[in-house]
Amino acid sequence: MIACLRGGFCCLAIVACVSAWADDVWVALSGKHEAYVEAARALQATLPNAEVRVGVWSEFDFNTPLPKLLVTVGGEALSRLRATADKTRIVAVLAPRSQLDEVFDAADGRITGVYYEQSFSRLASLLHNAFPKIKRVGIVLGPASSRYRNELSSAFRKVGMEGVFATIEKQSELSSAMNDVLADASLFLALPDAAVINAQTAKFVLLATYRRGIPVAGYSAAFVKSGAAIAMVSSPTQIGKEAGRMVAEAMTARTLPAPRPAEDFDVLVNSSVSRSMNLNLDASQLEKFMRDEGRRR
Repeated sequence: MIACLRGGFCCLAIVACVSAWADDVWVALSGKHEAYVEAARALQATLPNAEVRVGVWSEFDFNTPLPKLLVTVGGEALSRLRATADKTRIVAVLAPRSQLDEVFDAADGRITGVYYEQSFSRLASLLHNAFPKIKRVGIVLGPASSRYRNELSSAFRKVGMEGVFATIEKQSELSSAMNDVLADASLFLALPDAAVINAQTAKFVLLATYRRGIPVAGYSAAFVKSGAAIAMVSSPTQIGKEAGRMVAEAMTARTLPAPRPAEDFDVLVNSSVSRSMNLNLDASQLEKFMRDEGRRR
């Protein structure tokens, strides 16, 4: 049974329902991780007139009539429940972009979502402004991220930078690939591809770049804490709010919008790394610039 969340984890529920939202929304979490609950709370807060049921994915009975829309939170819930898209549309939250793009294409647009990475255009703009003298950015792509090579190249060209790429198929190729790109780049961009960055390789990547005096742009708060110089991240709350807006769109639209990042974000800087590498990175200044740029678009 799915219990109600009142403070700690269990489940969130809104029982008020209006005619425009006759069918409820199920929010299936990958687990009881705090980030999943945080995202679900934020999503729920953006849908005050909807009936929302939230629980771990395994707690739902999919033999009963399904809701008009299913929200999955985390990669596991999406993997477990993606077949449900044959019966109801899915909005996925806190899943990587590569997974969302794959299922969006394969499920004929019946699955979409809010991925946790930033758009490449936004990321390129941040790095251009954070490192105005750097022109070449090293990037190692793996099986999940290799499809984005052209998009990354285009995003960096538009801000006057150039991507220096290497592609690997398995983790054992990483050392050689890192040597190749670092020989011709002054900044390294880490992307969330498990063949490139994982619990075993993250420390190696940070040490290899630091020894050469090359800063790393990461994609998570944990990566910045571990030694990346900078990252642009969206919190679970920011992602949950974006997902709520997407759910509202999906409930009234014939077709689902394409996967997208959260509109809101934070810029994080590792001050110790910034000082030791003489980077002079100012998180608040860079964040203000990026927000102003977003409003100008």
